[in-house]
Amino acid sequence: KEVGETLMFFGCRHKEEDFIYQEELEEAEKGEVLSKLHVAFSRDQEQKVYVQHLLRKNKEDIWRLVHTNNAHIYICGDAKNMAKDVQAAFCEIAEELGGLPRTQATDYIKKLMTKGRYSQDVWS
Repeated sequence: KEVGETLMFFGCRHKEEDFIYQEELEEAEKGEVLSKLHVAFSRDQEQKVYVQHLLRKNKEDIWRLVHTNNAHIYICGDAKNMAKDVQAAFCEIAEELGGLPRTQATDYIKKLMTKGRYSQDVWS
């Protein structure tokens, strides 16, 4: 079965300490298994950079893939902060680029969840 564009947003604190599977992920991008690998290292610079920042930075591509191309979203990681912040970023993208009021943007993301297009594997 053919798969469309595959973007991966990976975040951790330190590139040198926490970027597990770096070689494998970079090879997947080179081999075009991943269309694009976006990485965020929150503690490697003065101002913290998180996955949600990269999502907002790439919002046009995200919206096109999710809204127009029926992309699936998989979230893995910390449930306490990361998952909520990433979901908020998706809602903001739906608001801004979809022209939806906040409540409808939230419902849009919830509908993706019920359709199995927004999945989370999160822990505390």
